[in-house]
Amino acid sequence: MKGFFITGTDTEVGKTMVTACLSAAFKSRGRNPTAVKPLATGSAPPGEDAETISAAAGHPPKVFACFPEPASPERAAIEANIELDDEGFMNWMRAQRGDPLLVEGVGGWAVPLTSSLTVEDLAMRLSMPVIIVAANRLGMLNHTLLTAEAVRSCGLPIAGVVINNGAEPAAPIQQWNIADIKRWLGPGVPTAVMGPVTANTRVQTGRQILNALGL
Repeated sequence: MKGFFITGTDTEVGKTMVTACLSAAFKSRGRNPTAVKPLATGSAPPGEDAETISAAAGHPPKVFACFPEPASPERAAIEANIELDDEGFMNWMRAQRGDPLLVEGVGGWAVPLTSSLTVEDLAMRLSMPVIIVAANRLGMLNHTLLTAEAVRSCGLPIAGVVINNGAEPAAPIQQWNIADIKRWLGPGVPTAVMGPVTANTRVQTGRQILNALGL
């Protein structure tokens, strides 16, 4: 599938904002992006994340299932007394198209989606380059390096790492993290730094991310 899989080092690190910015930037280039949130939790359907990224891409929300419980999709489905059909889910996912297709994961790389699928499994089945989003705070180095290693071990290419500076108040450790993560990931993994974003700055921020990642 042609596009990118956007994952995070954890929940609430900025995946949705990055996906929205990328969608807006691709659209500004004359492309026809599709932004998909396959599974969502913590709200009524279609979910705030799906609404945000689809609005930036310019199409209705695309989400296979959304559950009210703020938990992993597997647990949220259990609490809603719903059993997700892996085959139906994957068939729906493979039918999505976009120029490019942007798929936003849930939480981190190992989050259970169904009783037999994790975020990692979904990314591997889609076989898309991965963009890792990390909130720039204490612990970011560990979480980012572990996620990058997990992605590499699956044989998937890392398109880049987006460091979200807008998730926490400014602190000296943020500049240290940026320098250290670049050194530890090496020149083969491009990095982008994202500050606070508003609806009015999505296109500009998205363009900056694309340029930094060489996309």
